[in-house]
Amino acid sequence: MVRESLVRRLACVVSIAALMTLGLVGTAEANGTGTAQPAATHWYTTPNPGNDCGLNLRSSASTSGTIVGHLSSCSQGAWCWYQTGGCGSTVTGGSYTCNYADGSSGLHDNKWARVADKNGKLAYVAKSCGFAQQL
Repeated sequence: MVRESLVRRLACVVSIAALMTLGLVGTAEANGTGTAQPAATHWYTTPNPGNDCGLNLRSSASTSGTIVGHLSSCSQGAWCWYQTGGCGSTVTGGSYTCNYADGSSGLHDNKWARVADKNGKLAYVAKSCGFAQQL
């Protein structure tokens, strides 16, 4: 009995994971409500176009931190560690310089955003060199 119950629960979890992968979570088929709902969106930090759509992910909130990843598209980003508007609270760290979104130079800041690298580990991006947005 206990084993059968665990097997059924595991099958349910696998089914939900498959629906999430297919982007169906939130639809009428996935939630059983009969009412279509949009799939959930998440907060990401994407590079701004003024920096050639590039943004480094670092191991610490400093330009001396090891580069643990790189974003090279303005339409894809790093998953925000805190799924709140603006990627959550910033970390004050080392100073950096980058370009404004319009390409003009001279943006200086020391605010960093917490994001997840491709392995799901905590990383940091220069917050002013990108945008937090829901995708």
